[in-house]
Amino acid sequence: MLRAPALGNAALMCAAALLPVPVAAQDDASGPAAAGETGAILVYSRTSGWRHDSIAASWAAIAEIAQARGWSVTFTEDHAWFDAERLEQFDAVVFALSSGNTLPPAQQSAFRSFIEEGGGFVGLHSAGDGSVTWDWYARELIGARFIGHPLNPGVRSGTILVEDATHPATADLPSPWYRHDEWYSFDASVRGRFHVLAAVDEDSYVQGYWNDGTDLTMGDDHPIVWNRCIGNGRSFYSALGHTEESYAEDGVRSMIEGGISWAMGDGDCPHTD
Repeated sequence: MLRAPALGNAALMCAAALLPVPVAAQDDASGPAAAGETGAILVYSRTSGWRHDSIAASWAAIAEIAQARGWSVTFTEDHAWFDAERLEQFDAVVFALSSGNTLPPAQQSAFRSFIEEGGGFVGLHSAGDGSVTWDWYARELIGARFIGHPLNPGVRSGTILVEDATHPATADLPSPWYRHDEWYSFDASVRGRFHVLAAVDEDSYVQGYWNDGTDLTMGDDHPIVWNRCIGNGRSFYSALGHTEESYAEDGVRSMIEGGISWAMGDGDCPHTD
């Protein structure tokens, strides 16, 4: 795919310092590829549902990762970037804490084509929050629908068990991995359709009930990070990353970096579990 020119150090530093409301760090990515560039990503955080205070922290972390890896990066909340010509400039699109229905039908079509024709997708936390009614996105790209997370408190300690220690996203993670986060539950396990990279141990926290009374217990099979190939493209999703503090954690940054790298073509497509 054609790649956007790399952001300069000043632009990346500006993006890393975004507080509290992110703005687009680059308005035009139509020029030639920059010398030494190794990849190009579009980071999208438009919200029509719940809006996380941690969006700015996620952008800052991704900016620093991109600078270290030599990736060009464009940050936006403008769905106009989702047309065929603009998407051709990128290797992967990161939905960083996006929520709700943010892409009109024409943009949905362009994005689906981008993925199925070889583009990469990385979804972080509320990118899979269940408020998106676009069925292809929910079932084929993310893989399951969010049904809630524990309440009062929403953020609590839990234990993650890494199931694939060879994947770029999980190779450097400890197992068990002890964290504080908001633990998403889904209407079904993605196992069998997606490759599960890590799961949360439900014995390590109390699931409880969502605000509509839904029982959040998934049982012994509660995936929390997974991936798959879809058409000629790739999809990676992590339900982690609710808090601002998450994006300062070495483990979370390593997972995001590896997920983006894999989505851009680093490593093989997995067999489904």
